[in-house]
Amino acid sequence: METLISLLLMISCFIAGVFVRTFFPSYFGEKGKNLATKEDITEITRKVQSVRHEYNSLVEELKARHQLRMAALDRRLQAHQEAFTHWRKLISNDPDDAILACQTWWEKNCLYLEPNVRQAFVVAFTNEHARSQFVKIGADSKLISDAWDKVMAFPNIVFEAIQLPPHCQKPSQKHSTGNFRTIARETEAHRRSIS
Repeated sequence: METLISLLLMISCFIAGVFVRTFFPSYFGEKGKNLATKEDITEITRKVQSVRHEYNSLVEELKARHQLRMAALDRRLQAHQEAFTHWRKLISNDPDDAILACQTWWEKNCLYLEPNVRQAFVVAFTNEHARSQFVKIGADSKLISDAWDKVMAFPNIVFEAIQLPPHCQKPSQKHSTGNFRTIARETEAHRRSIS
């Protein structure tokens, strides 16, 4: 009986050894793979969340910047319209009052104008001042004409800078800035007829 128990014990040890030798390596190998995969997934998830956070931060920053631009756009358009209105007063009213109004307005609003419009506005009102002085002293007509041309260049510069599309523009249509020389000539003729 002891032999039988010994034999059964040996067979049991053999079966246990075979079982351990075949099952445990694959079991522990699979466990190791699962653990590595779990760690990889954790790392990938962390990286995805990091990228998502960076993306969301960038989107929020762009939204804020866009919102600021849109708010400033309304004010900038208004400033360009006001500059044009001051220019119209400059060429049609008493130049001394209009020049002073232009200077005062420019000091309060110049930062809202496009740089080329800002410069053109100053050129327009300073040349209108020079032109009115030239007329008063009876200066050479070339000086008067040159100053007037610089004054009259302003509207084209404003419209070039703004270039708003028409309300009902077809995709193939293009809009132009127009030429305000005709308006300038009519205004000058009107001013001469009043004087």
